[in-house]
Amino acid sequence: MPGPIDSLRFVHAAILNEAAYLDATIGTATTPEEAGVLADRIATFGHLVHGHTSGEEVGLFPRLVEREPSYAETYLFDHEQERQLFVEMEALAEECKRGDTHALAALRRATVALCTHAIAHVNKENELVLPKVAELFSVEEQGQIVADILSTFTPEDTAGAVPWIVSRLDADTAAAYVNVLSGAMPPPVFEMAKGWIRDGVSAEQWSALSERVPALAA
Repeated sequence: MPGPIDSLRFVHAAILNEAAYLDATIGTATTPEEAGVLADRIATFGHLVHGHTSGEEVGLFPRLVEREPSYAETYLFDHEQERQLFVEMEALAEECKRGDTHALAALRRATVALCTHAIAHVNKENELVLPKVAELFSVEEQGQIVADILSTFTPEDTAGAVPWIVSRLDADTAAAYVNVLSGAMPPPVFEMAKGWIRDGVSAEQWSALSERVPALAA
């Protein structure tokens, strides 16, 4: 039976879907300005991924390395590479907004690199790290790990991250994620989360969620 640590799989799925969207959209952009429109979206993506990986570095990997010392180095190395790629992409997207044709070609390469990196890194965490955490830590300990990861987010970042994740998942996966939230959050907090989601996704997404998640209608 999945434990609390498996809730990270929803975040990972959202990250991969967003990376794939950017890869496809930037890869088919015909002008630098067309890609430059995505500058804010890239910056938001980078900010949220940075928050997620920083949370893992605070709440997850220090605990894991106490029991399995070999597990931290490669994953933390991946996080640093990822941060550098986002810095590069954000700068190139801003150059694209100014019409720099060379920046468009460079942004395409950086986006492919990020997408390739994200797939490899997320697969490693999903297939190696999360099962190892489930093996080594009790359900209660996993819950504390997840809580400590989330504690690194500001309230504003949490309010933005929840609907961002929901909007990057397909309807069934988004519903599963919201069901996890409804069971894990205290009722007053979940009431706030309902508002974040309702205000942060499209009307079509909200309708699909409401049909699948009874707690949203409560």
